[in-house]
This record gives sequence, structure tokens and C-alpha cells, in this order.
Amino acid sequence: MSFDLRHLEGFVAVAEELHFGRAAARLHLAQPALSQQVLRLEASLGVELLIRERRRTRLSDAGQAFLVEARRTLAQAEQARAVARRAGRGEVGRLRVGYVPTTSSAPFLAALVTFQRNHPDVQVELRELPLGSLAAPLRDRTVDVAFIARLGPLDDCLEDGTVLSELSAEPFVAAVSARHPVAGRSAVGLAELAEEEFVLLSPEICREWDETVHGICASGGFTPRVSHYVREISTQLIIVAAGLAVALVPASAQALRGEGVAFIPLNGPTPPITSAVVWRAEDGSPVLRRFVGGLHDGADPRQTSAAEPDETTD
Repeated sequence: MSFDLRHLEGFVAVAEELHFGRAAARLHLAQPALSQQVLRLEASLGVELLIRERRRTRLSDAGQAFLVEARRTLAQAEQARAVARRAGRGEVGRLRVGYVPTTSSAPFLAALVTFQRNHPDVQVELRELPLGSLAAPLRDRTVDVAFIARLGPLDDCLEDGTVLSELSAEPFVAAVSARHPVAGRSAVGLAELAEEEFVLLSPEICREWDETVHGICASGGFTPRVSHYVREISTQLIIVAAGLAVALVPASAQALRGEGVAFIPLNGPTPPITSAVVWRAEDGSPVLRRFVGGLHDGADPRQTSAAEPDETTD
């Protein structure tokens, strides 16, 4: 014969009240039903937990030892219930957040800071993604949500079953050494950079990015003289700070490095870099629902054929 938590609750009530009538009233049970619960528990354990006398009930030695463990088990069970309820509300759990370097912008950072402050028991894992990554990390299930950056329209980067919400758009700016003659300017013309050495991201990282930077330079009437190809925007800025080259980078790159680098707006328009967040429509994780639901009010997510999960939080 086995026993369950109800049997433990009944025994603990009787052990604490030392009176079946009071214990039954406390549990809102009929006294005979409570007596049967305790008898089944004793039969399951094969020991007498309570010594029943005509005028009183008292604990046996086995009952005294069992009471300690019964209380501990009930407390642990209540803790398990609480954790399960919190997990169902998205208050505990794990969230794997992918991001590309260009999305280290205000909306991305603000979303992470706010979520971690409000959900300290959710383990947030950050995974840097290659610049050209769009929805592939979601398809491969290496991340739960991805912050991406795109030059041009976002709709054509959606895959079946993904949801996309745009966060912000930012321009390219010129990054030059703080000692460069134009460092103190409020803006710089592209033609003024024609004779400079440039450090660019390798075309292997994202060909679209490389073609866009060359297109911006072409609008200024020149082809960039490339002295260095690197794999990270942060590496571009290290080379710029050393005075070895200049670069065209997203405005949000200022968050990556400030010392030794001046960021100067460009005269004239440049293609915008659009930041967005993407997640799987079929992912019903309460943590994910809570995260994307709090990104910004009034969001108008776009999605493909799969149905989007309900984002209502408890």
C-alpha cells in the first residue's frame, strides 16, 4: 500500500493537535475519513505512528521521527508547487538570447536590462551570432529569441513559423581616431574620406554589409582603399583608435568603444540599419511570451504562416 501527500497532511495535523476531532476540523474533513488516512499511512509504513488511548492521543517514537520528515516533505512539495506556478507565469526558467554585434543598441540593451531586473530568477544566456545571421539560429533551435540587424526590407528575412517585431533604425556614421583632423566636426562629407585608409568587415561575414559600405563610398565618388579586413566591429574600432584607418559603422557602435574614437554623422542619407527581434511562433514558453510581450508597447509583430503564441501574461 502506498501513501500520498494527503496522508502526510492528515498525520501532521493529528500530530500537532493530538486530537482527531480538532485535526479533522482543521483539514475540513470528517473525523472517520481522517482516521482512515492515518491508518492507511501506518499500514503502508508498517509502524505505529500514533498511540491512541481512551482520553488522549500521543506520538510513538516512530511517529516523532516521522513527523520531522513529513513536515520537510510537505514543505518541499509546497516549494515545488510554487516553482511550477512561477514557471507557468514565466517568472523562472531559461531564455537563450541571440544577437549580432550591430544590435548592441539602446532598444536591445534596454530590453535585456528591464527583463533581468524584473525577472531575477530567469537565467538569461547571451549568444553572439555572426553578422549575417537572421532566422537560422531559431530554425536550428540554438536560441529562443534573436536580435538581428538588416540592411533593407525585413519582410524577406522571415522564415515559415517565425514572428518579427521591428525595434529601431539607425544610420551609418564615420568612425575616426580622436586625433583625426575631422574628429571635432559635427558632420563630415563622404568625399572628405576619399583619401583615407579604411578598415572593413570581411565580405565573408556578410556580403550584403560589404556591398552597402562600398555603395555608400561610391555615392561620395570614390572606392574605399581597404587596408584591413576584420571579423568584428569592435576590432574595427581598435584599429580606428590606433589611427591606422577609418571606418563606416552603425551609430550604436558608440556603445562598444568610446575611448580614442570619434563618431561623426555623415552629410547626406545612408541606408538605414534596422534592428528587430525574431522568435518562433510555435514556441509556447512562458518565459519567451513574457519577454517578447514586454519589448515595447504597441508593437505590431509580423509573422509568417504559423500561428503566433498567445502573449498574454498572468
